[in-house]
Amino acid sequence: MAAIFLQSFSFLLVILVAYLSKKIGLLTPKDGTILQKIILNLTLPATIIIGFNAVKVDLILFVMVGLGLLSNLILILVGGFIWQKKDAADRSLMMFSQAGYNIGNFTIPFVQGLFPAAIPFIGSFDMGNALMLFGGSPMIVDKVLGIDREEAGYIQRALSLFRSPSFTTYVVMFLLALLGIVLPTELTSIFELFASGNAFLSMFMVGLYLEIDMNAQALKKVSKLLSARYALAVPVALLFYFVLPLPELVRLSLVLVALAPVGTVSTINMIIYGNERAISSFLSSISIILSLILMTLALTLLN
Repeated sequence: MAAIFLQSFSFLLVILVAYLSKKIGLLTPKDGTILQKIILNLTLPATIIIGFNAVKVDLILFVMVGLGLLSNLILILVGGFIWQKKDAADRSLMMFSQAGYNIGNFTIPFVQGLFPAAIPFIGSFDMGNALMLFGGSPMIVDKVLGIDREEAGYIQRALSLFRSPSFTTYVVMFLLALLGIVLPTELTSIFELFASGNAFLSMFMVGLYLEIDMNAQALKKVSKLLSARYALAVPVALLFYFVLPLPELVRLSLVLVALAPVGTVSTINMIIYGNERAISSFLSSISIILSLILMTLALTLLN
C-alpha cells in the first residue's frame, strides 16, 4: 500500500513541477511536444518491448484485445444516447469523452513500476483501444450523427496506426510472442535503459500540457462530461474485477484501464468534430488528475 501511495505522490509531484515550470516561463507547452516525440518513438516502445518479451500468448491476451474494442464500442454508443438531443458538436464531444483510454502515456507508466507483469495485458487491451480510437470510434460517431465520410478516410485512419511506433511495437512483439521468439538479455538491457525514463518523461509531459484555466460555462460542461465518464467507468471497473472469470492480475489490469484518463486521440477527435481546443485540453487535463486519484484508490482497496 505504501508503494502505491508513494508512486502516486511521485507522479503528482512530477506533474506539478512540470506545470509550475511552464507557469514561471522556464518551459513551454512546445517543450511538451518534444517530450512527446521522445516518449512515443523511444521510451514507450522500449517499455512495451520489455513488458512483452518472453510472454506466452494465450487466450487471455486475445480476450483483452476484444475487451478493448467492446468497451469502446459500448461507451461511445452510451455517450451518444446521453446527449441525444444536443447539437452535433456537443454530441460528438460527449461520445468521444466517454470512450477511449490514455494507456500509452499514462496507464503503462503508472503500472510499470508497480506491476510490470501487467503490461502485456494492458498493452493487449490498448491494441483494441487503438483500433477504435483511430478508426472505429469516428466511424460510429459519423453513423450516429448522420455524417457521410468517404470510406477511404476510415482506411487511411486504420493504416495510420502503423505510423505509430507504439502500435507497431505492440504488433511486432505480439507476433514474436506467438512464434515463441524471446529477445536475448544483451538486447533487452539496452531497451531497459530507454524504458527506465518512460514514467518520468510521461508525467512531466502531462504537467506541461496541463490546463486548468476555464470559464464557468465551460467548467460546467466539462463537469457533466467527466461525471458521466466516471459514473460509467466505476461500474465497468467493478464488473471487470468481480464478474469476469480471469486471473487476479488480469482483472486488476482491467480495473486500471477502465479508470484511465480520456485518450489523447479522443481529444484530437473532439476538435476535428467542431469543439473548442480549450475545452478538449481542459477535459483531458482534469481527467488525468481524477484518474490518478481513482486508480490509486482502486489499487489500495483491491490489494
